[in-house]
Amino acid sequence: MRRLPKWRPPTTLGADPSPSNAAWPGRWALVHTGGILGPEAEESALAEGVARQWLDRYGVVTRDWWRRERPNVSWRAIYHELKRLEFRGEVRRGYFVRGLAGAQFALPAAVELLRASGPQPASQASDVAPTAPVLVMAASDPANPYSLALPPESDAQESDSARFARRRARGALLVTRAGEVLLVAEGRGRRISVRPGVSPADVAEGARALARRLMESRDRRRDPEVETIDGVAAVQSAHAAAFVTAGFRATAAGLRLYAPPR
Repeated sequence: MRRLPKWRPPTTLGADPSPSNAAWPGRWALVHTGGILGPEAEESALAEGVARQWLDRYGVVTRDWWRRERPNVSWRAIYHELKRLEFRGEVRRGYFVRGLAGAQFALPAAVELLRASGPQPASQASDVAPTAPVLVMAASDPANPYSLALPPESDAQESDSARFARRRARGALLVTRAGEVLLVAEGRGRRISVRPGVSPADVAEGARALARRLMESRDRRRDPEVETIDGVAAVQSAHAAAFVTAGFRATAAGLRLYAPPR
C-alpha cells in the first residue's frame, strides 16, 4: 500500500451495520479483579488515613473538608475515627474557627497556634513576623487556606491579605510569611503582584524565596523572567531594586533570573 487509509472510530462508520460496530467500547475497560490497585482495606482504615491526613494538613478538621475534597469514604466513617482519636487524647473537639460548620476536631498544637494568632500588641507582632520563615505555595495546593469558600457574611471580616490572595489563577504562587501573603506570582513568574503595605525588606526576602522556587521548577529551555510588577514594566517598578537584590538582572524585556553555571 502506498498510503494508509484515514482511521475513523467505528461510531462514524454508518455504512457498516455489523454488530461489532454497533457500540464503540473505547480504549479502556474497568478492572474488577481484587488486589489490582493494592490490598483491599476496611472502611475504618481508610477513614482513619483520611482523618490523619487532614489533621496534618489543616490542623482543624470539619465536615467542610469532606464537602470540598469528596474522598472515597463517607463523612460518617471519618467522624467516627475522629471521635476515636479524641478518646485517645490525640485530638481535641470543640468550636475553634468561626464560620466552619459542625463539630470541629483539632490537634493540640493547632489549638495553641490559633490562640497565639489572636490580636497582639504591635510590639509583639513586629517581633514575630521577621523571625517567621518565608514560604512559597501553589494557589491550588490543598493546604492553601485562601482557596476555601467562605460564607457571604464573612467578606467584611476578611483580612487584606486574604482579599489579596483570593481569586488567583490555579497556577499562581503565593509567597507568605506568618500567614500573610507578601507576593503573588502568576504566569510562571512573569506577572508579580505585591500586597500594598509590604516593606521593601519583606519584598526582597519574598523575591529570594520566589527565585529559589522558580529555579527548582524552571523550564530548562528558558530562564525565569519577570515582565510586570503590579501591572507596570518590571524594570520601571518601585520594587525592581528589591528583585535585583534577590538575584534578578535587569534586561530589555524585564527582570531575568539566570541559572548558575554548572
